Amino acid sequence: MRANAAMKSLSNIRVKICLLFLLGVVVIGVLAPFLAPYHPEKPFYDAILQPPSLKHWLGTDAIGRDVLSRLIHGVRVTLSVSALAVLITFIVGTLAGLASAYVGGVLDNVLMRVMDVFLALPSIMLALAIVAILGPGMTNAMIAVGISSIPGFARLVRGAALSIKASGFVEASRSIGSSPGWIVRRHYLPNIGGVLLVYTMLFVGIAILETAALSFIGLGAQPPTPEWGTMLSEGKKYIYDSWWLATFPGLAITVLVFAVNYLSDSLQSVFDPKSAS
Repeated sequence: MRANAAMKSLSNIRVKICLLFLLGVVVIGVLAPFLAPYHPEKPFYDAILQPPSLKHWLGTDAIGRDVLSRLIHGVRVTLSVSALAVLITFIVGTLAGLASAYVGGVLDNVLMRVMDVFLALPSIMLALAIVAILGPGMTNAMIAVGISSIPGFARLVRGAALSIKASGFVEASRSIGSSPGWIVRRHYLPNIGGVLLVYTMLFVGIAILETAALSFIGLGAQPPTPEWGTMLSEGKKYIYDSWWLATFPGLAITVLVFAVNYLSDSLQSVFDPKSAS
């Protein structure tokens, strides 16, 4: 019992650390213009490819721009694009999953078969196909990442909603003539709210990775926008001589995704205690 209590306490501490870290990242993104020591696009021609120093804490890039300033401004770009992409996924995926589970029948079959077709492709491949149609750019990358994640999200929401549909209180509400909208608001959403939160956090990590991946191959944010994936792509050319160019953006992506995924796992253990056993 003491061991379990100690593990639970340690887990709670880690969750708090993750929450504080993510809150700090959001604050950095909001206050980026005030926190960055230099303008992210300002070149220092007398300090090209300089290693980390007291003047440039994380060094400079191939045209003398301060890496730390670009990394800080990249927080805002990465978070805003990922958040909007997840918002698209959340709205469309939730509506599709709930409609499929509630209505059932032909609508359920049609929607899920369409989702299965898209699920046959990895989400990053689907995002690549969408960007190829829409064209490169940050806005199109956001739309592509959001759309590519809808099938998986809708499937998860449908599964959670089906467990509510089989409950007695939903049948009772239908028997007394309650409207579908009232049943969804009163019974479905409150009971799957925790599950939606877990799924949303999970897809935030996926959106960050896919956004960075699209920018890395030149289909997302375009230079000179300070986006982490773009910075990683620019730094790969100098990986042997100027290690800091790719190392710090790569670490930023890794740590942020790790924190988001750890928080998602922790939330799952809260809302689904069986999963933690």
